[in-house]
Amino acid sequence: MVIPSDLDQYFDDEGGLIRDLPFWWASGMPSRIQVVFAKQDLCVTLGLNSGEGDGNILAARAGESDVCRLVRAFAALEEIGYLAEPDFAYTNSSGWSDVHERQTGPTQAVFWNSQAHLDCFDDEGMLIDDLPLQWAGDPDVIAATLRESGLLVEVPEVSEMAFYVCPEDEDTVLPEGRGIV
Repeated sequence: MVIPSDLDQYFDDEGGLIRDLPFWWASGMPSRIQVVFAKQDLCVTLGLNSGEGDGNILAARAGESDVCRLVRAFAALEEIGYLAEPDFAYTNSSGWSDVHERQTGPTQAVFWNSQAHLDCFDDEGMLIDDLPLQWAGDPDVIAATLRESGLLVEVPEVSEMAFYVCPEDEDTVLPEGRGIV
């Protein structure tokens, strides 16, 4: 990652970002880069369908992307004992393999994979499609914590189905039997 050398113009005296900060990145998964910034409550824009390119840390949108909202919800799930990882693995099967390697007791986990990230988020970290979340644990606890993100959450009726986090849209209509909390 390369950032400008004249950083003083981008920050105020307290260290707050006051202007969009451009950067250039290479050799990384763009979805993971988006998540790393979201863990710092920063919204970035970058090309999700490229292997390198220009990006911007958006000063006026700190913490306001859907990725940021979900990362905060996942941090809350981690605080209560869940393995909660955004953009955890490239596929569901590799994610579950990693979950089982990390946890020895009852499985409590929530994650989404990189493939879903690329399909469901735009270049600014906003949802453009329903994001499937893999999970194990108490669906009521997961639902309540995700609900605090302010996003629409579809709770599965059975444990074999994924949770879905849906883009905010006043016209969202779900098929019969699918409920949003």
